[in-house]
Amino acid sequence: MRAAESKKPDPKAPPPAPPPDLLAGKAALVTGAGSGLGRGIASGLARAGARVALVDIDLQALGETCAAVGRSAGIEACLTVRADVTDETQVAEAFRQAVDAFGGVDICVPAAGIAPAFPLIDFPVGPWRKALEINLTGYFLAAREAARVMTKQGRGGSIILVSSKSGLEASKANSAYNATKAGEIHLARGWALELGPAGIRVNAIAPGNVFKGSKIWNEEYIKTCAKKRGLKPEEVIPYYVGLTALGVEIQPEDVANVAVWLASDFARTITGQVIVCDAGQVFVR
Repeated sequence: MRAAESKKPDPKAPPPAPPPDLLAGKAALVTGAGSGLGRGIASGLARAGARVALVDIDLQALGETCAAVGRSAGIEACLTVRADVTDETQVAEAFRQAVDAFGGVDICVPAAGIAPAFPLIDFPVGPWRKALEINLTGYFLAAREAARVMTKQGRGGSIILVSSKSGLEASKANSAYNATKAGEIHLARGWALELGPAGIRVNAIAPGNVFKGSKIWNEEYIKTCAKKRGLKPEEVIPYYVGLTALGVEIQPEDVANVAVWLASDFARTITGQVIVCDAGQVFVR
């Protein structure tokens, strides 16, 4: 029998969509859902059949995400909740609304984050503290509320922290982001041990550089990266893509597909792990 002819993947081909019923009957809550990876992950969960509570501080951006979800999964698939992820009362209220709307929460994806980039000697304490509040306290509050809801439900669940490759391999002049993204990975490991008896799985995704729709990769951040690397601003994205083994620009849908898999029963024995989605730039050791 002749073996099937292999074909090199097209780096410009769109990421595949998940099976539309993989997460049917599940309910999810995603923070930072107004843009970037939060929006992409929320849309991916909805395309896989989950109903999704979209949480963000930007109400207009939430509406745009809900419209995008509606186009692919139906408007009934999403709920929008404006909340500051660093405020425990607002986070608890977001979960209450999700439970009221969907009957529970099975999947929680904390994805809200910022990345103030300064050399250490010039790093203002204000942006440092803000990053810790959003990237660590925000994740803690979302995971804590998710654990409370899921434990009460008694049917397990999946908490997926959106970390970064910078949590595994530090980047230059990025102190707050390096520290918080590494912290998120270790939080996931500890919570996996703690919540395992309740059937709640906790994992982290470490995406590489995702440029499409990102608030982090804004014009000023790209200029900062260009200065740091001795590049022109227009050379920054090709430079980072060129650092990967596959030479492929990572799309929000690629990260969403990892989140969908981790939330599904296909990953039922996966907990306390970090899945690197970066086209081959940083390797877990």
